[in-house]
Amino acid sequence: MKTAPGPREAAAGRSEHSFPPFPRRAYLTMMAATFLWSSNVVAVKFAVQELPQVTVAVLRVTLSAVTLVLLHLLRGGSLRLGKGERWSFLKFSLFGLSLSFLFFTVGVSYTSVSHTVFVAALGPLVVLLFARWEGQERITPVKVAGLLLSLAGVLLLVLDKTGGSGPSWQGDLLVMAGICCFSFFTVRSKKFAAAYPTLQFTTLAFLAAAVWFLPLLLWELTRLPWSEITWVGWSGLLYSATFGSAGAYLTYYYSLRLISASRAAAFHYLQPVLGAVLGVLFFQDILTAKFGTGAALILAGIFVARRR
Repeated sequence: MKTAPGPREAAAGRSEHSFPPFPRRAYLTMMAATFLWSSNVVAVKFAVQELPQVTVAVLRVTLSAVTLVLLHLLRGGSLRLGKGERWSFLKFSLFGLSLSFLFFTVGVSYTSVSHTVFVAALGPLVVLLFARWEGQERITPVKVAGLLLSLAGVLLLVLDKTGGSGPSWQGDLLVMAGICCFSFFTVRSKKFAAAYPTLQFTTLAFLAAAVWFLPLLLWELTRLPWSEITWVGWSGLLYSATFGSAGAYLTYYYSLRLISASRAAAFHYLQPVLGAVLGVLFFQDILTAKFGTGAALILAGIFVARRR
């Protein structure tokens, strides 16, 4: 007859199975999402060098929406919204996606890739502040310390004037404005995101953002310098709209089905590092000591603020 395990054996059994092995498929999908998000900034940078900034922002949202709609319909999905929810989707998509893409795209054209990826890394902290404002999160002294560390890092980045693609404080602040808009969207859309499947919610949100941009899209297309745009500019735009935006979101959310959000968050720290490496390779970004210190403070602040 098999006896029940004692307290020590039971504790050992719990500790052995508390952290399941990291699935290889989850590792690969999270790495893919990390690469897509990091390389997206490079693609946008290539696009804004040949196309007007506003045009790139509008086309990124529109092409992302088209890509998601096609994927969603091919999977047999529906584009129907709940009763009385159309205005809500239009409202938070205007601030969270339309304005977010606009500020981010214009900001990338005025600063370097390496600056962009580390400023964008502040997203989780901005979400934390908006969540506190909405009463969804509690701010502790440790989180305040993390926020202050990251803000000190941003200040050093703003003061860093050296770089291959000419970083500027104006571009950094525009990128930050885009991150604030998207963080607002993340918090405000939380209850809607929980009520819809991930692909359907993402598709509807991008579709609503494209609706806001439709008049601007028609205007921008009439003054687009078609003959001056090379395959590099078009490739950057198409990559950003499909793989860098829609593809990154879908890959990330798919990986969350395989691992916990806390494990997935660890990959967040790789995104700015990989993005900075790509900035050096493609745009000869110069990583100064001031930049390195600021980047380290930003990552340290994020780690402290999100530490449980």
